[in-house]
Amino acid sequence: MKRHVSFAALLFGLCCAVLCLCSCTKQSRARRTVSSETLRQMQKTQSELATCVERCKSAAEDSKDREILLALANSQQVLADRHATIIRILLKKNDLDRISTVSYPIEMDPRTLLLAPVDEYKEILDKADPEKTLREVLIALEVTNKVLESDKSILNLIDPDSLMPFDGNFYLCPVCGHLSTEEPEGSCPICQSDMSRIIALKDGEIPPQNKESFVIVSE
Repeated sequence: MKRHVSFAALLFGLCCAVLCLCSCTKQSRARRTVSSETLRQMQKTQSELATCVERCKSAAEDSKDREILLALANSQQVLADRHATIIRILLKKNDLDRISTVSYPIEMDPRTLLLAPVDEYKEILDKADPEKTLREVLIALEVTNKVLESDKSILNLIDPDSLMPFDGNFYLCPVCGHLSTEEPEGSCPICQSDMSRIIALKDGEIPPQNKESFVIVSE
């Protein structure tokens, strides 16, 4: 009889432990979230990135720097696509259909071809708690800043005093958008994607056979 009681007590204790573990895991997952403020900032930046893509393409028309500008447009497009995908993931995880951006009007200098590094993102990164913030957000914020910084150096290749077009090659990482004039050795310096993913642009554009190489973000 005592043996049956002990076994029942052991079984009951085990069930309680499992339930407690599941509850803690659920609460832990619930804590890993993202604020509406961050979501709005990501949506605002995605809109700005899409605008920059169109401006780079427009500026490329009949320009001696066409190759540079188209390469930059492709880099910004990867960033814009990453943002759009991550926003969809976050909306789904937060059970939202959309976020209003009425309080975040898009006010950009008409001459802007590239976004400056996003100060708000840097502040969010500094304050973010990795244990409570969705990993996708932290990665997106960090990648955005790093790629935009590297794109600024590419933009500096445009020499208004030169009549000669750019004579070089561009290599694009389709995962994060990093653009380089030198073929990366081993992996992408920003997202560490394998070298086999890197795309050699042709006249600043993505060759048709590489269109299927893009892996933005897994949903």
